[in-house]
Amino acid sequence: MSAAAAVDLDEYLRRPHVARRGPAKLSLPVLHFESLDAATVSWCRDWRAEIRMTDLAAEVAASPAVTVGAVDFVLVQLGQSRQPVADRLAQLGTREARFGELFNGGELEAALDEHIEFFDGMPIFTVLPVVAATVDDLMPVSRLRAWAVAEVIHTMLPTNSGMAVASALDGAGRPGRQLVSADRLDRDWLDVGLAGIPGHPALVGRATMFTYLDDARAALAGVADEVFTVRAGG
Repeated sequence: MSAAAAVDLDEYLRRPHVARRGPAKLSLPVLHFESLDAATVSWCRDWRAEIRMTDLAAEVAASPAVTVGAVDFVLVQLGQSRQPVADRLAQLGTREARFGELFNGGELEAALDEHIEFFDGMPIFTVLPVVAATVDDLMPVSRLRAWAVAEVIHTMLPTNSGMAVASALDGAGRPGRQLVSADRLDRDWLDVGLAGIPGHPALVGRATMFTYLDDARAALAGVADEVFTVRAGG
């Protein structure tokens, strides 16, 4: 989680000395976490994890961290406020509001506890809704998006009493330039270890008490060693 200054991928590739040198060789991805919540509501706060990479073809001292994508997410601590979670999510935005159906007041809806295969009867204290996971479309097609989501879940839900959720309508489409967000179900959620949530067909998720999320993260670990060749204009 480096705090070093970072530049957008397109901006970096268009710098004269980079463009003259040829394609960038990007590798060694790390996540830089930053809270976005100006209201400072500690029990329900929105975050961004930028995906930053290093250009192996550049001189180390002269090469900034290059931002190639981001994961936007919310961290909800249950039972810490009298305000309904759904209301707070709606205040954050329309993308966040779609996760409100999981909650009743300040807790998860009671019906979810009836599904032993999902929670195994154990309490959930922290919920992490993945609002958006994006990768710059100048990057080659890869598993980087899934890797980033898996790392966010591992970093922000380190206990066995958490749950990660995402919209089943998010996918890995790549229209346009800039950071692209998914709008259809795609394989990335399966690669992360998420599955359908009983009673909520528009959402996918997984509780941290099982090994699915850890197993998925282990399977994605090799992404951190890959080298991506990127040039301006794709």
